[in-house]
Amino acid sequence: MLPPTTLARLRELRDTILDLLDQGDAPALHAAVEQAWALAHPAVEPEATALAHWCHGLALLYREPRAALEHYEAALAFFSAHERPPEEGRLQIGYAGLLGQLGRLAEARSALERAACCLADAPAEQRFLPALAINRSDVEGRLGNYEAMLLAAREAERLALQHQQPAAQTQALVNQAFAALFLGQFAAAEDALQQAMTVADAPDLRAWVAVNQARLATYRGQLFAALRLLALARQAFAAAAIEQDQATVALEEAGLYARLQLPHEARRAALSAVEGFVHAGLSQEALEALLMAARLALTLDQPALARQDLARAAQYLAQAPPVLQALLLGYQAHPRLHPTRAARRSALAQVSKAKAELEAAGLLTEQLELALLVADLSTGVRLAAQEYRHVAALARANDLIDLEQRALVGLARRLPPAEAWQPLQRAAELASLMRQMMPVEELKASYLTGVAPLYADLINAYLQAAKPEAALAALFEAKGGIWAELAAPSLEAERTPLLHDAHWLRTKAEWDYWQEQLHVASTPELRTQMQQRIHTLEAQLNGLARQHVRQRSTHVLPNLAVLQQALPATSCALEYLVAGEQLVVFLIEATGPPRYVILGDLAQLTTLLNRLTLQRASLAYCASAEQQQRLAQGQLDPSERLLQQLHQLLIAPLLPLLPPSLTQLIIAPDGPLYSVPWAALRDLNELTYLDQQYELILVPSVVVLALPQPDADNGPPLLLGWEGQPPLPHVASELAAIQHVQPEAHCCNPAQLRDLTWPRPPQLLHLALHGQISAQAPLLSQLALADGPLLLADVLNLQLNGTQVVTLSACDTGKVPERGGVALALAGAFLCAGAHATIASLWPVHDAATSTFMANFYQSLGAGQSIPLALRHARAAVRSTGRLHHYYWAAFQPLLRHITPINSARRIGRPRASQRRW
Repeated sequence: MLPPTTLARLRELRDTILDLLDQGDAPALHAAVEQAWALAHPAVEPEATALAHWCHGLALLYREPRAALEHYEAALAFFSAHERPPEEGRLQIGYAGLLGQLGRLAEARSALERAACCLADAPAEQRFLPALAINRSDVEGRLGNYEAMLLAAREAERLALQHQQPAAQTQALVNQAFAALFLGQFAAAEDALQQAMTVADAPDLRAWVAVNQARLATYRGQLFAALRLLALARQAFAAAAIEQDQATVALEEAGLYARLQLPHEARRAALSAVEGFVHAGLSQEALEALLMAARLALTLDQPALARQDLARAAQYLAQAPPVLQALLLGYQAHPRLHPTRAARRSALAQVSKAKAELEAAGLLTEQLELALLVADLSTGVRLAAQEYRHVAALARANDLIDLEQRALVGLARRLPPAEAWQPLQRAAELASLMRQMMPVEELKASYLTGVAPLYADLINAYLQAAKPEAALAALFEAKGGIWAELAAPSLEAERTPLLHDAHWLRTKAEWDYWQEQLHVASTPELRTQMQQRIHTLEAQLNGLARQHVRQRSTHVLPNLAVLQQALPATSCALEYLVAGEQLVVFLIEATGPPRYVILGDLAQLTTLLNRLTLQRASLAYCASAEQQQRLAQGQLDPSERLLQQLHQLLIAPLLPLLPPSLTQLIIAPDGPLYSVPWAALRDLNELTYLDQQYELILVPSVVVLALPQPDADNGPPLLLGWEGQPPLPHVASELAAIQHVQPEAHCCNPAQLRDLTWPRPPQLLHLALHGQISAQAPLLSQLALADGPLLLADVLNLQLNGTQVVTLSACDTGKVPERGGVALALAGAFLCAGAHATIASLWPVHDAATSTFMANFYQSLGAGQSIPLALRHARAAVRSTGRLHHYYWAAFQPLLRHITPINSARRIGRPRASQRRW
């Protein structure tokens, strides 16, 4: 006879394993299972063996559902044969969950019915009824019965309240949110999650609710809010030491960062997820995260890192489902990993086999991904072109816009220059279509990054095909499309126009859910069921996407004639382009045809900018003011020569083409040209700086000059400052000097985040504080306020419509990241938020010189000067103090989205008539 203490100890272990499951502690789970079998084997008693099977099945519940199912069946055989309804009922609940995971839904439903019968006459076991109702909700959801899912989740909530189980109530509310989402009831889903957050009584539960709120925010297009929610969830799981949940959240973060064209940050998150999954013993999830990391490494053109990721992933190949096995084999054959011709032949055979497996599995998107690799690896031009055309046709037939675009770009690279423009033109049309479908936040954060190489190829192709007018139109679309989209009247009113559609929302949420389940499906039957459901949903999504594109109101990009009408008569616009390894500039005047000049090699520009950066860095880190002054004096002549060389590269070749009456030079930089201190470029012959010759106006694209200007009822000017650490001693005097000429301004020092909320956007916004740039994750660049950082991601969502000037008196606020468009510089982010103009710095600025600069700049604005002339006056004022090195006076330059501040700057900072002193 088995001692009662052994059975009691096995039951304790069972309950302990339940707690360990919540914590995701794989080593402790393994130890508990070993202990259970150690107790059961010497006993040689059926009940002890059944309890050990129960323990083992519980431990495998989330990691190995098939093995867990076998242990549950063994345990059930004993308890049902010996008519032990309470314990059989508990087992049937878990058994039903496993059956649901494996797609055996009818059996799962029967198991839940049996569980309900077993527990009906067991008052002591009524506490398990909420779990039963939650599992019933899950099963109904997997069956696509979303009304039944919602009813079961509501019943689960009622039972959880009755039995005072906050955790079960939280899970029931989360299930209600999913059911509501699948039914297209967005507001109900949002309310259920908000209630779940209130009910959750533990940090890990609140973290899981935050994860689901993040998913909802993603569907709604609120990507930055989703990132913040995921970060909070990951921190909560870390505090609770739940590694597998931390890893799951990190993987979701990686997906969002990748969508926002931030591959460095996405890869960091994916590798963080890998470590968590490995430690939790979740090999399949680790494999998925490694595949993502490898793809991102290839995006960053870092094949050595991709090889490392794929080598680690290969360790999990044997345990992976067929889909992941095929994807791993495909990525191992990526052309960047096989530089030699012989290696590519072998890789081609491997990726072709993997593609065939995905085709047999019915995974069209993944199949076409590998088909692109087949085309990339093909050494014959004809065969490669044929494969690209095949992928493009299939993608087009199935409305897979991104894949069609990539296939067309690949095709263009295999065609002669005279023919390449045709597929590239179609690819550019698709880029415009995708831009119209993007949520506003994704548009602001990623559009310029994602399409820049495509448009560079297209413009090059047009120029080689002797189509300069088409090249200029493509350039306007490439650099001006986002600003035209942001200027659309409906955009601010409809922050997420696509994602407010209830039918689209429901369909997209359901498609995402089944696509995720398909990747981990463990049986051919289950995959077939899911593929059928996904195919139906895809057809619905494609139709809804097309309908949305027809309905969405967008702003038409102005043509050349409209743009020329917007140009002042005495101006010339220079639209620069980095096209591959070349610099190109188009010259546009108010009359006459545009012209273009190929300026030369990008490498020369990079070299000059790097040398200037090194000079300024040595000044910024001097030990004392005296040492800095001596060094600046010694570097002055070498610095001037570098600025002359930049003038020779970027401006001098254009001088014969500029009209003699020119007074305004409108410059639209591109890529590294945003780092050029344009005002300081030195004419070799005239020995004057560029801003002494012309009024310099910098714009993200010449297109912005012809876009409509929003009317806004603005509030008074707002001055925000904080000395921060290390202290900036001149912040207070800088703000006081500005307030002297801006008597209506409201000043906050030290400023806090709440000071950036207002009933009406300020007419003028000045921020004097520390800036910090995040090179690899630009959305995390920040301005330091007294109670925390203002992230660039937050800036993009500020309401600044009608604000005429935002001045960022801080370090590096005009610096454009290496990967990412101007919207991912702090200056560009404020433009995206609605400001007409920003004044921002290109490098870490000198505190005292900045104070002098700003006092003179605002004094000139208050006197009625335009922004370019006020900046010219401020630069000259700094030089008059003896600070002649461009480090002191050339850091701040303007960036305009609307030309209004230039023409009506007299209104900025002028006191009202009733306040003037005569």
